[in-house]
Amino acid sequence: MASTSSSGPYFDQPAQRKRPAPDNTDGRIVRTFQQDDVNVEPSLQHILTSTTTTTATTAGAELAAQACTTCRKQKRKCDKILPSCGLCIRIGRPCDYSDEIRGSGAAPSPEDFVALRQEVAELKNLLSQGVVTPAQSNGGSNGHNNSHGSSPYSALAGNGRPMGQSSSSFPSLYFLDSNAFEYERSQIQAPYIRPPPSILACLGNSLDLRGMIEHYFDTVHTYFPIISKIRLYQHLANPLHEPGADIALLFSAMKLACLELAEGEAPQTQLYLDVKSAYTHIESQNGFSIQLIQALLLISLYETGHAIYPAAYLTIGHAARLGHAMGIHERNVPQILQRPTTWTEQEERRRVWWAVILLDRFISIGSRGKPFASADPSLDTHLPTDDTAWDKGHMLVAAPLALSASATIRAAPFARTCQAAHLLGKILRHTSDTGLPLDYRFDEALQLNKTCRALATLLPDEAEAENLDAGTRATLCSSMGIAYSALFVLYDTYSCTERAVLNGPEAQLVMQKAAIEGLSEFSAIVMRLARHVRYYIETEGLVRLPVFVIDSFYQAAANYAWYVRESSDPVCGKRLQELKELLGVCEKRWRVAGQYSSLVSDFWQRFEFSTVHVVRDEEGNVRVG
Repeated sequence: MASTSSSGPYFDQPAQRKRPAPDNTDGRIVRTFQQDDVNVEPSLQHILTSTTTTTATTAGAELAAQACTTCRKQKRKCDKILPSCGLCIRIGRPCDYSDEIRGSGAAPSPEDFVALRQEVAELKNLLSQGVVTPAQSNGGSNGHNNSHGSSPYSALAGNGRPMGQSSSSFPSLYFLDSNAFEYERSQIQAPYIRPPPSILACLGNSLDLRGMIEHYFDTVHTYFPIISKIRLYQHLANPLHEPGADIALLFSAMKLACLELAEGEAPQTQLYLDVKSAYTHIESQNGFSIQLIQALLLISLYETGHAIYPAAYLTIGHAARLGHAMGIHERNVPQILQRPTTWTEQEERRRVWWAVILLDRFISIGSRGKPFASADPSLDTHLPTDDTAWDKGHMLVAAPLALSASATIRAAPFARTCQAAHLLGKILRHTSDTGLPLDYRFDEALQLNKTCRALATLLPDEAEAENLDAGTRATLCSSMGIAYSALFVLYDTYSCTERAVLNGPEAQLVMQKAAIEGLSEFSAIVMRLARHVRYYIETEGLVRLPVFVIDSFYQAAANYAWYVRESSDPVCGKRLQELKELLGVCEKRWRVAGQYSSLVSDFWQRFEFSTVHVVRDEEGNVRVG
């Protein structure tokens, strides 16, 4: 993402003929384009290349494209400052750049190359879309072509665009008859969409953008690795790539996910509103790309972390629907996106879909009984591979979901998070299904308990490995938090004896006993995790705190509030206070923690549990009755 001319210009708007006029404000180079004496806002390409062109200003002086005539003839070093170079000023001789001005062979500036390249790209897009045919480009009047071929699918031309439609049109054949779409070997070419000015403004200058990207990969990416670092940097450095609004949207969504709100600041910031508006604009132009769904996932992550409802629930549902439309959920279905050409790209798509599944399940923990927007992955679905190797572009074998369940096979941190999310989904689906036969219901509950406990027991051992960096530990904290939340959901369903079925199977009593004991056991385990997270925050700060651990803190606090009300146990009271204090600390990063803390105080510590009581028998054993 270097800002030198060798990296190529990036995010330029379609060709601006005239060179930018210099302007220096607060020591920072600011560019404006003038076309017919009207200022045009600078594009993101000029943010990234603000110090590269020959017309850039240095300390308020404009530079020429080449040395002055005298310095060139005498082979002297020339600083190229206009209107007179420094050497000519010191010697007192006239400085002449007239050869450069009148010479027909003057070297073109980088902007000239950008303008030419984008003009060619736009013409190619128009030709491939059928908007302009070669004959019309040489003298056609309206620039449109109506297809009159005998084939019912001949309206699809070139890369699969309907003839005579604008660059933002979409071939309806893809949805009307996908078999015909595949038979015609049609492809969908994404239109070029200019980045909205509001998005360009929020990204700042080149240094701001570079710093934001590095900060993102050092924080959010450590526990939510859905963007290929190596592909993004290669993408930025490619001077032949024609950028668009989807990349600008992704950058702004990355910035949003990293945003730390000031105390008292509402999460619906101007950046949040701009990002949501830009997404709507791009989608309305049919700008479908992997970057679009990545941006939507980061928006959903932000909304989930700050309890922006119902937007969070609707956003992840929309992301799932968009993924289905694009075909990233399954390789053998019609695809909007081009087939991946590298293993890294294929792995990126796999991670994006797993992230959809993850957020779809996680956001449903407290809102049970609603169907998921995405189907459960099959057992032959591959989990994400090693996160560090993927970031470097090193190809590794990814284990399928069924095989990776073995405790003897070590999985990557994000793969563990996906495993936990998969089990969470199974438990949520199980607890919401009221039509299961009793025998099968309790047997399935016992099996889910066994499987999820095995994963929950394995994760702390992996997290305590000595060679793990801070980012890996944060990812494993996410896995543990999700696994513990899943078990709490299961135990909460079966711990109440009032819900017991008369003359039920023996498995019912076994599951009730496991649930009552499990609530106490895993509340204590979450307490240990909370203390580790508190130490992690004190040493590393809040920037890497994953939102996925906070629900488990809340559920453990709710359990301890229940124990305190029923038994006045001072140990439980101390743990409750400790968890509430931690939620207050987490609120500085994710506002949902404050919502959870208020819920514990306003509901769980005041609620009268009229049907469920904690009692001790003559031997001192705790039971629920």
